[in-house]
Amino acid sequence: MQESSRADGPYEQDCGNVSKLKIAVIIAGTVVASIAMAQDYANITLAGEVVARVRTAGPYGSLYGRQAKIDQRIVEALSSELDNIFDQEADGPDLDVNQVDGRWTLSIGNVMLIQAWPEDAAPYGVSTRELVYQWRENFRRQLPKAVSPIKVPEWWKEAHPEALPEIEKKPHGMPPEDAVLVREVVALLDEAREMPADDFERLAPVIEETIIERIWTYRHPQCGPTPLKHYVRVSNALERVRATSEQQHEAEKWYIAGVIIRAVRQKLQMPAGVGDPPHQRPVPEWDELPAPQPAEPEAPATPAAPAAPSEPEQPTQPPAPPTFGAFSAPIHRAVLAAGLDESQRLLGVGSVFAPGTDRLVVYLDVRGAAENTVITVALRHGDEIVGQRRTCVEGDIRLAVIFSPGGDPASFASGDYVCELAVNGQSGGTIPFQVGS
Repeated sequence: MQESSRADGPYEQDCGNVSKLKIAVIIAGTVVASIAMAQDYANITLAGEVVARVRTAGPYGSLYGRQAKIDQRIVEALSSELDNIFDQEADGPDLDVNQVDGRWTLSIGNVMLIQAWPEDAAPYGVSTRELVYQWRENFRRQLPKAVSPIKVPEWWKEAHPEALPEIEKKPHGMPPEDAVLVREVVALLDEAREMPADDFERLAPVIEETIIERIWTYRHPQCGPTPLKHYVRVSNALERVRATSEQQHEAEKWYIAGVIIRAVRQKLQMPAGVGDPPHQRPVPEWDELPAPQPAEPEAPATPAAPAAPSEPEQPTQPPAPPTFGAFSAPIHRAVLAAGLDESQRLLGVGSVFAPGTDRLVVYLDVRGAAENTVITVALRHGDEIVGQRRTCVEGDIRLAVIFSPGGDPASFASGDYVCELAVNGQSGGTIPFQVGS
């Protein structure tokens, strides 16, 4: 048994508007190469804490490759080894230490987590066996904390209440005069969360429109009809509150309400409110509201006489980027591009890039990220990790993660690639792409 190097949405971006977004360029060009060469270790983190530090690439070609493989195994263990993570007889993770192919190895169940190499142990003046046992204690402490709360067995919660991860309640950040509106939005979010799936599917557009209408009319006299009935920030928030655990929802619903209010006001360019805050308005009786009506189908156009040939018109908007699939929250969208122009707009959005490409941009749209959320972006070419970046995010942010070989060769080799995304060490989705023909 030997460490191997395999690791395992629709995007509706108008590229012309990217210049208006807040784009954070994380790392670029040869700076990346110099940083990578200067760093002689990679941290393995679990539930927000470092559980091991590796100092050699082993069989993977790079520290990033080894780090990515270990991260992948941790994700696999969190998915397939819950019975061994919550072993009642061991009162916690049932971790094994033994030798595999002559190397001291830490495993759980059928998953080999990590092997110790002499370079890993050298700075501490211990043997690789002693180092693996140190890692074992760290993994034993942190593995249960990394499991989703809804998958933690009740016996563990009762026996180890101090070990359960605390989800910090995040404030809404709104001024006192908006407190009533925040309570109204939270009540609507709670209502949407508690609805049966069939009712939510039917009423989601009505709830979305109601939230926007409440924000539009709050301390905004003579405002007239709401000029907006649908806004993706609101619909995404409704989907999010239905997907999170009860504990997570209670911790972040006030924060989400504040995010929604600020986003809608910015979208509608609303003036400041006037007058005293009104009394809190009750949640509507949904069955008494009319369901949203589908748009009337357009009448077929009468065929026109053929016109004389002319030069084709250039489209006023760039073509829609390809759909890649769903991503795990808080990653709302992700897309690949060939670069950024001087105005920070994406260039060459797509999934096929020309031979000789020397820069790739992974654009991420993150929504409602909890504090200290770690997003990992890795590019894989076959069995090799050719680049990996990690960034800590919070709230709503859009950022561009830039990869460049920065060495020899100075461009990406032709072939099939996969961009792998992870959120706090758990898989967040993939984007397949190709360089060259």
